[in-house]
Amino acid sequence: MITLKNKKPVDINDLSYDELFENLQGNILKGHGRNFTAHIFVRFYRNNRTDAKQWLKNFSEKITSCKKQLKETMQFKKNGVSGGVFLGLYLTREGYDYLGANANFLSSMKDAKLNDPHVKDWEEGYQENIHAMLLIGDDDYDTLQKQKQIFVEELNHFSQILKIENGNVIRNSDGDGIEHFGYADGISQPLFFKEEIEEYKEKYSGNLVFNPEFSLSQVLYKDPFTDSDNAYGSFLVFRKLEQDVKGFKKQERHIAEMMNLEDDEIVGAVMVGRFEDGTPHILSKKDGIIDNLTNNFNYPTGSEGKCPFLSHIRATNERDKDSRTMIMARRAIPYGRVTDIEDTKEKKGLLFMSFQSNIQNQFEASQLRANNMKDPIIGQNAAFVANASCFEEKQENEETEKVNFRSFVTLKGGEYFFAPSIDYLKNL
Repeated sequence: MITLKNKKPVDINDLSYDELFENLQGNILKGHGRNFTAHIFVRFYRNNRTDAKQWLKNFSEKITSCKKQLKETMQFKKNGVSGGVFLGLYLTREGYDYLGANANFLSSMKDAKLNDPHVKDWEEGYQENIHAMLLIGDDDYDTLQKQKQIFVEELNHFSQILKIENGNVIRNSDGDGIEHFGYADGISQPLFFKEEIEEYKEKYSGNLVFNPEFSLSQVLYKDPFTDSDNAYGSFLVFRKLEQDVKGFKKQERHIAEMMNLEDDEIVGAVMVGRFEDGTPHILSKKDGIIDNLTNNFNYPTGSEGKCPFLSHIRATNERDKDSRTMIMARRAIPYGRVTDIEDTKEKKGLLFMSFQSNIQNQFEASQLRANNMKDPIIGQNAAFVANASCFEEKQENEETEKVNFRSFVTLKGGEYFFAPSIDYLKNL
């Protein structure tokens, strides 16, 4: 039996992890990396329980395991060949109840006290009691659409499809993944594998200011519905976050003009905590930055300043001992086409996904901190007034204008899931 809190990083060639990786779904310890995704949310029909169970059992053979994903990653590094279609399956508390399992270890986002919009204001589909989500990923758009249609036709025989979300990676001119506000995304992630950690240490010549190395216990949870000692899953949070890109850019421009700043992006860098290319705002005036996507920095103690808010990346990761307990494996992907920011008809945003071993202590603790710190990016219903001096150094007694702030991201719906072990699904 594997000890998850092992302080040594995981060696993918260590055969003692083989059974765990075979039973564990992919995308948890390492992102699947596909350019396009489809997220199918379903509710199984009550009188088709036998068919639903049989389909889930059959589908377990198609799920991309962690072991398969790691092999695909090595092949991609060696030959540049994509791993093809990625498949994952996640169950809600209601879904487990439908299958005859009491998942009292799993709650619902509908019951969470996160200052989210009321459930009646969520998009249709998310207001319903979801049983499962099927994740499909591929680097080829047409292949993804064909796979999605195949599974939709299969699912229609024994379930109601409540919602389908389509994700698509957006990249900047450097090839880095960004979100619709234009900022490099997914930079700071927990690392679990020896190879990744050694590459990180080599990059910074062993001078680690921030250590991204975490034990498997940060994201894995023993599957309670299987007798296998090496069958683990992970708690998944899914949130559809609509971004007000036009409002965000308008606010950037307004404050920049008010402060006579040369570049609107400086304003956004204060709110996000990074410039659009990923350069940390706290390091922007310092020498010795290895690259713009650096993650190797900490915040000086007592450096919060006089502003009533912290930057987004700081609100969600203070980079101290306490905040390490909240770190999640984030697997978000944008949705909506890249269009002119003045196009208000085109809805766009982020399909937020995170894996963790404890939703309350990780995602919910992080979200509540973002709310309390008036994070203008993901803080829910955050409205406040700030001094414009937050965006430029001023003398202590020098008065500046006031700026009204609100959140530029709105929750449109979501749910909590558990990524069951493949062993559990095989033995339904």
